[in-house]
Amino acid sequence: MKIPITPLDPWIAGRLINEFPRYAAAEKQARIEDRSEIERAQKHLLSRTIEDASLYSPFYRDRLGPVRGVPFNELPFTFPSDLAESGLRFLTVSQSEIRRIVTLSTSGTSAPPKRVFFTEEDLKATEDFFMCGMTTFTPPESIVLVFMEGPSPDSIGQILKRALQRLGCETLVLGLIRDPRDAIRAIDDYHPNVVVGLSAQMARIAGKTEHKPHYVLLSADMAPVSIRQRIEKLWGCTTFNHYGLTETGWGCAVECRARQGCHVRELDLYVEIVDENGQVLPDGKWGEMVITTLSRRSFPLIRYRTGDEGRILQDVCPCGSPLKRIEVLGRLPRKGAGGVPLRLYDVEDALWRLPWIEDFKVSLQNTGDIPEKLSLTIAVAEGKQEYVDKAVEVLRQVPGVPRNIIVKKVSPSSIRHQSPKMDWED
Repeated sequence: MKIPITPLDPWIAGRLINEFPRYAAAEKQARIEDRSEIERAQKHLLSRTIEDASLYSPFYRDRLGPVRGVPFNELPFTFPSDLAESGLRFLTVSQSEIRRIVTLSTSGTSAPPKRVFFTEEDLKATEDFFMCGMTTFTPPESIVLVFMEGPSPDSIGQILKRALQRLGCETLVLGLIRDPRDAIRAIDDYHPNVVVGLSAQMARIAGKTEHKPHYVLLSADMAPVSIRQRIEKLWGCTTFNHYGLTETGWGCAVECRARQGCHVRELDLYVEIVDENGQVLPDGKWGEMVITTLSRRSFPLIRYRTGDEGRILQDVCPCGSPLKRIEVLGRLPRKGAGGVPLRLYDVEDALWRLPWIEDFKVSLQNTGDIPEKLSLTIAVAEGKQEYVDKAVEVLRQVPGVPRNIIVKKVSPSSIRHQSPKMDWED
């Protein structure tokens, strides 16, 4: 069966015609004809972003200085600490034009929070991307349940709801799951075609509902292969993955029907992968995700180091689109026992392969920069308490995990995650 092309392809093709007609191959094209069309438009957008930022953003006016003639890959990086220390100075517009401000915690309990600013135009751009991406697996007039942030008017959930209304969908935004019983009840009451939520929260309720959704979009969290397989097996559904950051307007990249990497919204974001020394890596190599905003002129980010480990996939997607695809593992690895890289992704993937695990939390205690102890808080299925030691055996096979593993057995209801499990819960 032929894999349909990602809906991002004709969406971006249409934008090329409307916004950059000199870069489009034809006046009316149903899809991107050649990757060179995107690259020419990106070159123009990068130049405009850098020029605007150096003129109108106090932060970049100081950071960039005279940039004419400087190759893009030699421009200085922007770091999360810059957002925490100079958030307002990134703005190129008056504060009166800001519609939403999001405050994000940074690593370390004493570090100041980051603040990210959005205009109405920024939020509308995210809504457009959400609508386009959701058509990958959401037929018009579907019922969709969204277990994401929801109460505020411009939350992720509400922006997604507005996007889906344009498809005629009935969308209920229920917020992050606090009590799995409420989520199970909602799925059985509303019979959604599509469910959107965090991967660990979806794994917690998968297979426990009478109604089975057809599709599940996993977002704002790591989605190891094992957790996707668990959800798909228990619900008999198909999962899709989305990668996004608040700093980049939430939406960044989403899988197509091939489910072999997430297609990037390339007229809005420019992605690089760099090594620990900041050198740009070729496609296929794992390194740190670095993102430059191309269309968000009110709050530009130039070469923003995300702290996430990922890679740009080589070759063209099986769906046929030349849009770049990325794979993201989660936060960059720490130095583990024996000096080898220790990834939370690998720990999560190993534990979710054990079918009797209901949920867990993992944290590290370090001596200097080397982990000395791993603490595992674990909830297992009823009648499976004797299998807890097996989890320890499995963890010890993960590269970089310290030998000292402290286990605490709890009931599933006692495990609460304060945020998506993108990093160690220290």
